[in-house]
Amino acid sequence: MTITTRLLVALAVSAPLLAADYQPDSSRAALTHCQVLLINDVDVPAEEAGRLLAVNAKEGDHVEKDSLVAQINNEQALLSRVAAELERDAAQTRADDDIEVQYSIKSFELAETELNNDIEINRRQPGTVPATEIRRKQLDRTRAELQIGRSRLDLRVAQMTADVQNAAVQAADDSIQRRRIIAPFSGQVLQVYRQSNEWVNIGEPVLRVIQMDRLYVDGFISGADYNVVDIANRPVTVEIALARGRREQFKGQVVFVNPLVQAGNRYRVRAEVRNRQEKDQWLLNPGSTATMAIHLR
Repeated sequence: MTITTRLLVALAVSAPLLAADYQPDSSRAALTHCQVLLINDVDVPAEEAGRLLAVNAKEGDHVEKDSLVAQINNEQALLSRVAAELERDAAQTRADDDIEVQYSIKSFELAETELNNDIEINRRQPGTVPATEIRRKQLDRTRAELQIGRSRLDLRVAQMTADVQNAAVQAADDSIQRRRIIAPFSGQVLQVYRQSNEWVNIGEPVLRVIQMDRLYVDGFISGADYNVVDIANRPVTVEIALARGRREQFKGQVVFVNPLVQAGNRYRVRAEVRNRQEKDQWLLNPGSTATMAIHLR
């Protein structure tokens, strides 16, 4: 066999192997130069204008969801609530008092009895009771019957007044609640913009809270090697490099694959990963660079 023939045979044997070396891994997709991002980053605003009575958090503090982080002066709102409660209770007392209705019913029954008696007397002995007296008692019965409806209407109006005042109580409660600045989620206070006794206007941020227990990791993957259906909702392992050569891994899942293909036939993949702490400090930090392995099987 000549040298040329031997070279041709060697190339024919090695060609499939070289092609296989460039095939993507069927078990996982590796993404480098991924970016760690925040999921929630919120400037918590004041919902009402007023003086800050207290700011209960400082930079670096951990806050739980719905915990009170600052309090705006609510003295006027509390007084409004007390007044609305008193007016509601008074209206409800009137709405629950049906004495007038009962009295009207009894008056109607009496007027009807007297009228029927006179009619019966005239039936037995015509002309005993004058016609004018019969008409007067008919009018008394009609008046008593109408008074029943009037008394019931007064009760309904009193109940509606009580309902209106109850809505005023709820509005006062809402006003009190809006003066409570609460954490929108569990996270870490990154910045405090206002201090106690400062005045804040509606919409002005009081402090900044970020979520650290879960983070996004964004990277790009080749559209020539993987389809969107291969990547969507797959589990991932994210690895970062720490100081002094230390490396840590975090588990997560793909939560979004951008269907728009970008330059270089690549599309963006976003995973949500669970962060963890060591000595009260988070290991995975927003802004850092990471590698991400997407498990395809």
